[in-house]
Amino acid sequence: MCGILGQVTLKGIGISLPNLSLLDHRGPDGNGEWTNINGNVYLGHTRLAILDPTPTGRQPMQDAGGRFTITFNGEVYNHHDLRPSLPSINWRGNSDTETLVELLAVQGLKCLPRLKGMFAFALHDAYDDTVLLVRDRLGIKPLWLQSTEMHFRFASEIRALMIKGESTPNTQFLNEYIGFGRVPSTGEIFSGVESVGPGAWVKLFPSGKTEKGTWWPDEKLASTNVRTRKEAKHRVNELVTTSIEEHLISDVGVGAFLSGGIDSSIVTLVAGKALGKNLRTFTIGFPQGAFDERSIARQVAKQAGSEHTEIEVSEDTCLEWVKQAVASLDLPSVDAINTYIVSKAVRDTGVKVALSGLGGDEIFAGYPSFKDIPLIKWLGALPPAVSTQLISFAPRSLKEKLGGLTSFGVTELAVARRRFTSVESLHALGFGEGTPILPPTPEGLDTMGKISWAEIQSYMIPMLLRDSDQMSMAVGLEIRVPFLDHCLVEEVITLPQRFKKGKGVKPLLVEAFKDELPRDVYDRPKQGFTLPMSDWIRGPLASLTNEGVQAAADWLGLAAPIQQKDSFDKGNVHWTRVWHWCVLGHWLINQKSTANEMVSSC
Repeated sequence: MCGILGQVTLKGIGISLPNLSLLDHRGPDGNGEWTNINGNVYLGHTRLAILDPTPTGRQPMQDAGGRFTITFNGEVYNHHDLRPSLPSINWRGNSDTETLVELLAVQGLKCLPRLKGMFAFALHDAYDDTVLLVRDRLGIKPLWLQSTEMHFRFASEIRALMIKGESTPNTQFLNEYIGFGRVPSTGEIFSGVESVGPGAWVKLFPSGKTEKGTWWPDEKLASTNVRTRKEAKHRVNELVTTSIEEHLISDVGVGAFLSGGIDSSIVTLVAGKALGKNLRTFTIGFPQGAFDERSIARQVAKQAGSEHTEIEVSEDTCLEWVKQAVASLDLPSVDAINTYIVSKAVRDTGVKVALSGLGGDEIFAGYPSFKDIPLIKWLGALPPAVSTQLISFAPRSLKEKLGGLTSFGVTELAVARRRFTSVESLHALGFGEGTPILPPTPEGLDTMGKISWAEIQSYMIPMLLRDSDQMSMAVGLEIRVPFLDHCLVEEVITLPQRFKKGKGVKPLLVEAFKDELPRDVYDRPKQGFTLPMSDWIRGPLASLTNEGVQAAADWLGLAAPIQQKDSFDKGNVHWTRVWHWCVLGHWLINQKSTANEMVSSC
């Protein structure tokens, strides 16, 4: 895992270069810079050495022929399996970067479907002086592109592209942040700055022209010929086990987050069977937390045979880390703090790689939306006026989320279910609806498959994966997500929904691993890691909160942030309604002070 940075100069060879040091936290083990012979293309790289931590793994890296140069962030888990297809290569080292650049040199974009992993990279071709930008299927690794008349710039984080006084969030950025608690996953979010989409590529030409395309998904996702629930359970066990085992590739050891929940327990048990004591597992304990799952996690770790560590984080330490997390955000998010705290605690033990259960809820129906939406999707069959009238009688929380909908399809309902601020409230603040634009839903998905796709595209990619990346990389930790192996994702979300329904949480996944899982893991209500944020916002975080809320109010020219803080103080609104203003305000303060001061020149 690393940070990548680059620039293609279109006019004026003396133009300043972006500042690679802004990505040092992503790659504390070293950095490298490369400029082409014409001086108009720059590639930079900061390295967190996981595979082949020797000098032969350093980047930017050229292929054996010297035509292609790559700066690469991520992991290609099957790279050893791909090397035999290149028998003429005299391999210099054991890194997946070398495998990738040689494969691209021979096959170009055609090799992408063969890759299993998480990645974002930039590839310079000396033949025509172009740069190819590519991002993995599910957007696990970020990649941002800035386009101006003078240059293209691209980077793993927005902060490396910001120019003081010139980087202002656009309307859609604010609409989606206030509407959903996170910024858009794709499209332009600053003037001239956009995300390279998940499963997409962009080719940059020295003339200033660009070509764009997508390489995943196909119109119809891969599926199996599973006919019975027994076959479905067997296939899920096979797919999950294979993915976890593939995610264990590392030259520096592997750890795993172990919360005691279903997903992390399965990851630990499978990884433990492969690695035993060479697997390190971590459970974070909080004396101030609402509940403690350490006893269940301990039971799982013992069964897995891992080297288990329980880390108890004091309230004072936790509060300090909350402040650090807010300061470390590359982009504002209402839901990133927990990830920072867990990542920080694990990284401080010396571990560089940790497996996570992220993604299990999206593909195995772990959210309330999988139960709610099938019950209310019939609204789409009614005239809009009737649907709107019926929604007015719904419970307040659901009414606020669905209010303003003009279409009641499964995807629209799933997206609305994630709404943080109602359409009515956004309009009252002078904003648009903030509804995200999602890629087309692949053909052939049933209701639960469509909900999975909507949860992946509207929640997991723009919030969970982005938070996972920015918060873990802020402390130099690589998080791997085996439930997001594309073979696993495609086959599970295309399975008939009758196989995924049942009693309890994620019934198909539980049934697939019931012989291995301790009963205490799945035979209890679903829980989540929570912090006493309400108490902290009123107490030790009051100053931080007030400063952020005031900054957001001043920048937006709105009274609403301060009004909501007053309502929270009176006990009338949830703490998240205040916290999302606080985070936005501090992000605006931080981006002004850390925006990219241009350094050096070609």
